[in-house]
Amino acid sequence: MSSALDSGIAGSRYMRILLKQTEVKADDALGRIYGLLAELGYFAKRGDRYKRTGKLPPAVSSRLLGAVFDDVIIPHLLGDPVKPNYEALFAATALFQGLRVRAAEKLGRGGIVLVAGWLPCGFSTEVAAATGADLVILDEHWEILALEEERMSLLPLELVKVGTEMAPSLYVGFEVGRLEDLPLDKYGRFTLALVCHRGVDVRKAREIAERVYRVTFSGGLGIFADLIAEALGLGRGEECGRGGKTIYKDRDLCITDVS
Repeated sequence: MSSALDSGIAGSRYMRILLKQTEVKADDALGRIYGLLAELGYFAKRGDRYKRTGKLPPAVSSRLLGAVFDDVIIPHLLGDPVKPNYEALFAATALFQGLRVRAAEKLGRGGIVLVAGWLPCGFSTEVAAATGADLVILDEHWEILALEEERMSLLPLELVKVGTEMAPSLYVGFEVGRLEDLPLDKYGRFTLALVCHRGVDVRKAREIAERVYRVTFSGGLGIFADLIAEALGLGRGEECGRGGKTIYKDRDLCITDVS
């Protein structure tokens, strides 16, 4: 997982500049980026400073993932206007694929599940595959929902090539907006609402879903997800276990029941 994130760091012009620093104060405006780089082994924290280690970025770089840093995260941390690169943000959600699959396996069976905010984690078909549930995917950014809708429309064709079929009963609906804007009577009561690395109106979620689960990732990918969410104004997710009951936790993943 981190190797793909490393390729994004190698593909970012700003991150390559930061990697040339030998030492920086932890309270620097970009301190949280240095915290991410420390998590990935490029820096080590010593007191109130981060010091460069000998780790080098990979030779294979991703300019697309690098754009998430250059166009979204770094401008936000510096107080500059953010111009979301939706293709890059869409690509970045693929970094969470392994963790999404692991999380979905812990959710149990479901009738209809609301992904209460597609960004930054990108939950969708993993939930359907693991739970047998129909899906409604909600997000504020129609541009990125359109990309996900296109991906899912092509998925059956790709599965045919490898001899795998999708369940014919699978339903996926897309809604543009925030949770507060979703009509209560449009879908009925959801079996589950799923929130990942973003703020959410928990009271509203409880009104429309029997269960409400908050998913958080740890390590470098968790920091990366938080930075994307904050840069896009999606709010900041709570810590593992806060406001509810922890139903699963390991070193990479936490699921909290906030029903």
